[in-house]
Amino acid sequence: MELFVLGTSQTVASARLRERLHIDLEEVYEAVEDLMDRGILDEAIPLATCGRLELYCAAENPGRALGLLRRLSSMYSELPGHELDIYSYAYRGEDAVRHLLRVAAGLDSVVHGEVQILGQVRGALHHPGTDRTAGPLLHRLFQRALGTGKRVRTDTEIGRGAASLASAALSMLQREVVELESMCVLVLGAGDTGALMARLLAKSGVGELVVANRTLDTAWELAADLGGRGESLEDLPLLLREADLVVGAVTATERLVTPHLLDDPEDWPSFFLDMAHPGNIAPEVASLEGVRVFDLDHVFERVEAARAARAQQIPHAEQIVAEETDCFVQWLRSRENVAVLRAVRRQVLELAKDVAEEHAQGRPREEREKMRRLARSLARTLLHPPTMAMREADPESSEGRWLLESAATLFGVDPAEKAGPPAAAEPTDPDVVAPRLGCPRTGATTSSNQGPSAETPSEPPVPERAAS
Repeated sequence: MELFVLGTSQTVASARLRERLHIDLEEVYEAVEDLMDRGILDEAIPLATCGRLELYCAAENPGRALGLLRRLSSMYSELPGHELDIYSYAYRGEDAVRHLLRVAAGLDSVVHGEVQILGQVRGALHHPGTDRTAGPLLHRLFQRALGTGKRVRTDTEIGRGAASLASAALSMLQREVVELESMCVLVLGAGDTGALMARLLAKSGVGELVVANRTLDTAWELAADLGGRGESLEDLPLLLREADLVVGAVTATERLVTPHLLDDPEDWPSFFLDMAHPGNIAPEVASLEGVRVFDLDHVFERVEAARAARAQQIPHAEQIVAEETDCFVQWLRSRENVAVLRAVRRQVLELAKDVAEEHAQGRPREEREKMRRLARSLARTLLHPPTMAMREADPESSEGRWLLESAATLFGVDPAEKAGPPAAAEPTDPDVVAPRLGCPRTGATTSSNQGPSAETPSEPPVPERAAS
């Protein structure tokens, strides 16, 4: 079984492109469970933040699984395969491990060392859907990632200063928007990002703070702690007329603020900050007279200075990630070798027991027990050198694979027993899984992956749409 990750983030795609690639988390879990039922995936955990959407997986045939996931993503986003390669990435094995650890450490974030990502990694691990899709391998990997993130923030100063997108966004507002202290600020959403923005705005001092949420009680609870008031999102048109600045932080598949919400141009707030992904503010709002819209891309552009301030801490943080990656990979390799090792030890110890029993027949009880102990001791002594060699063998190297395969042959271990039953042959046609993601059963023809990240050139093409 091999680990891999397929994803997109702000490092390779703009906010607009990431919206095209965005898939509702519940749909991701449904599709993953379907792929697991078909034997294509063994384990999976999606990681979704405002700046990234990634799927961490374990599979017996990662090339086959990656090829199908790429094709499903292409169908869902309607991006041709060669464009999808540009705006996404895939890592396998040790590279996938290193990537998640860098993400948790804040090294792959726009703001190095940002604090929110560690909570988001923890949230992905403890999401209710993860109980159905994750196994011991990914649980161990995500726990290692959380430990790495904590160690980086403890042993380095990479998190000092404005270490979140929210704090960077506030700094941008303080530079670009005058008289925040006299403004009525409306925060849409009371989740992690909305709550953080509301707290930062309240602390900075705004004229009036209003929190609007789908659940009114949640909005009131957050607003009351900050000296503001809570409202329902159902009253959004009325709330927009009162606001001077609107912060969007609602998890939604459709735009909440569109040009049709208000008829009178004078009723529109002067400023919008869209911190949601997908965005809450329709792009057309930016063209309204007297309205200025900031989105995540604007925030990303503004935090380059924060990157420079943390640059001197990056080498130390990268060293920690490298050490933790090595530790996990060593555990992973030993885990892959355990099946062969156990089979060999069981075979030898059972053989020693059988021989001892054969020669102990008719002897006194104490002598029989002594012969059994002698046989076990001799077997374990003889097993020690090959045991150490198998534990240290790298199954990814030709030498390591040769050693493990030879051990199975030399000690009479059935290779089928070592590897487990082969996965049942399952169709890899994306049309089988596409309905789970809200895709048409036969999507527009996509070009096959030609870039260096293509994994399965032998994968059959997506069938073209049937003529109507």
